[in-house]
Amino acid sequence: MKSLLFLPADKAHLFPKATASGAGCVVLDLEDGVCEKQKSAARDLLRGLQDELREHETCEIGVRISSLSTPSGLEDVLCLLELAHLPDWIFLPKCESPRDLEQLDHLLRAHPGKEMVRICALLETPAGLSNAEAIASTHAPLHALAFGYADYTAETGGTMGWNSLVWPRGQLLNAAVQNHLWAIDGVFLDFNDPEGLEDEARNARDMGYNGKFAIHPSQVSVVNSCFEPSDEEVQWALNVLEKQKDTAGQGAFVVDGKMVDAPVILRARRLLGLSDGDDHP
Repeated sequence: MKSLLFLPADKAHLFPKATASGAGCVVLDLEDGVCEKQKSAARDLLRGLQDELREHETCEIGVRISSLSTPSGLEDVLCLLELAHLPDWIFLPKCESPRDLEQLDHLLRAHPGKEMVRICALLETPAGLSNAEAIASTHAPLHALAFGYADYTAETGGTMGWNSLVWPRGQLLNAAVQNHLWAIDGVFLDFNDPEGLEDEARNARDMGYNGKFAIHPSQVSVVNSCFEPSDEEVQWALNVLEKQKDTAGQGAFVVDGKMVDAPVILRARRLLGLSDGDDHP
């Protein structure tokens, strides 16, 4: 998916531009992107977009609801239940325990399209990060974890610099990988600093993250380019898998002067987006 672009739901007139931005997913935001007095109007605008929430031609569509610990969160879910089609994704903010996901799953059971939607839990608090493994291993449906570091640092008092947040990012990533979930990195707030965004997105990708949120259309191409394997990486991966075929049953082998064994082969397959059982191109 690479980039996920937030669009405040009360700015629905920007929806066509957002979906044409190149983002893998446009996330209509009912939470922090909308002030309290506009939330009701934002839900009305979401209802007006319901025919476009499924099978959009250019990207997937998601909705970030408000926290279920607030009245707004429950009203957001009731709004979703009124829609003929649920979005491709629902993003649950301030997730702090498996119970939050179980509650969302219970509320969504009333919708006939519930099985089609994917859920992403946003871990944005020290409590959420502390419970990352328990959240990731919940029995409720879950497809991704995302790191909301703006809220996290607001509680910890730390900075948003990369080095300051390596540990919580790693904690979330480990929980996601252990449970076969995607890991999505948080937004880079300064949309006038593409170089800073590029550095952070590349670091997240190098760590093992699958994508990153954007808050402005200008950030989408930067994020996409950072998470897209380079031509050199693709060629290396193809060389590894080709040599693997040529040396089948012989154990480790060498590509470009470096030893290749099972973990390196797995990395090559991941770079090419191959699942278990897929043959390489």
